Amino acid sequence: MQTTQVYAVNRQQTDCLEVRTTDLEAPPAGHARVRVEAAGVSYGDVLFQRGVVPGGPKPPFVPGCDLVGVVESVGAGVTGLEVGQRVAALVVSGGYTTGINLPAERLVPVPDGVDPVRAAAVSLNYFIAHQMLHRVARISSGQSILVHGASGGVGLAFLQLAEHIGGVTVFGTASAANLDLVRRHGAVAVDYRNEDFAVAIRDSVGGVHAAFDPIGGPHFFRSYSVLRRGGRLVAYGQNDALRDGKPNMFIGAVGFLGGIILPNLRPDGKKTGFYNAWSLEKSQPQAYREDLAQVLDLLSADKIAPREIHTLPLREAGEALARAERGVTGKLVLNCT
Repeated sequence: MQTTQVYAVNRQQTDCLEVRTTDLEAPPAGHARVRVEAAGVSYGDVLFQRGVVPGGPKPPFVPGCDLVGVVESVGAGVTGLEVGQRVAALVVSGGYTTGINLPAERLVPVPDGVDPVRAAAVSLNYFIAHQMLHRVARISSGQSILVHGASGGVGLAFLQLAEHIGGVTVFGTASAANLDLVRRHGAVAVDYRNEDFAVAIRDSVGGVHAAFDPIGGPHFFRSYSVLRRGGRLVAYGQNDALRDGKPNMFIGAVGFLGGIILPNLRPDGKKTGFYNAWSLEKSQPQAYREDLAQVLDLLSADKIAPREIHTLPLREAGEALARAERGVTGKLVLNCT
C-alpha cells in the first residue's frame, strides 16, 4: 500500500513541508494498519518542528499527534479490532499521513455516527483538558479555575468540560475579538491585553483552585500568584520559549525553574507541576484509553461540541502549521482522504 506523508524537513519554516509518497508495509504483529481520514494540527506540532521540546523528533519527521481513521488490516495476535472500524489515536508524531501502522493498544474505537473530522478535533485538545481537569487538578463543582488562551482549541475544551462538571467558576483570558466567544461558554472573559487577570480574580473570588498555563516563562509566576492556598498551577506548554520563530531556551529554563520547581519549596500550600500526557500514561497506563474513550463518548452524546474547526487538505499541512504558529481560534484539522 502506498501512503502520502508530509515531512518537516527543517527547523526554520513551518510553511515549508515536504510531501512524500512511500510504501507502507503490512502491519507487524500486535499492530493495525489505519487509513487516516483526518489529522489534527496543534501548537505542539509547531514546538516540535521548531525544536523547542527537549527530546522531540528531529527533521526529517512527520508531525501530527492526533489522528482518526479506519482499520484496513491487522497483524498477528490483534484482538478487539475489526477491519472497517473507525478509530482514534494519539501519537508523538506521524499523524500527517494517509496511512500508518500503529500498536493496536493505541487505537480507541470511535462511536458509530461520529464524523471523523469532529472526532479529530476533540481527540487531542479535549483529551488533555480532560486529564488536567480530572486527573491532575481534580476539579469539582464549587471550585474556580483560570484558563489562559480560552478561545484556542484547548482553551475551549477546558470551558466546555468545566460546563459539563457544573458549578465551576471559570476565568478565561482571550483577545478582545474573542471575549464574546469565551462568555458564551459561561466563563468570565478577561482581555489579556487590556485587563489584569490577577486583579479580576482577586476582586471576584480571591484566588482560584487551579490555573492552566500553556504560555510559560515568567508568565508562570503570575498564574501562580492567583492561586488560593492549596491551589495548583498546571503548566502544559512553553509557548513563550518560541520567539519570532526561534527557540529561546533561556526563557523556557527560567519558567521551569522559577515557575515550577522553586514555588514547590514555599510553605504556602500551593502546588505546581508540568502536565505531560506521555508521563501520565506511564504512571497510569489505563488513563490513555479510558480518557480518550470518555471524550469520544461525550462527543457522541453531544455533551461537548468542537467549535471553529478549520479544515485543510493534507498537502496544505505547511499552511496549517503556519496558521497554528500565528495563533488560531478553535482547531485545525487536515483532511487526509
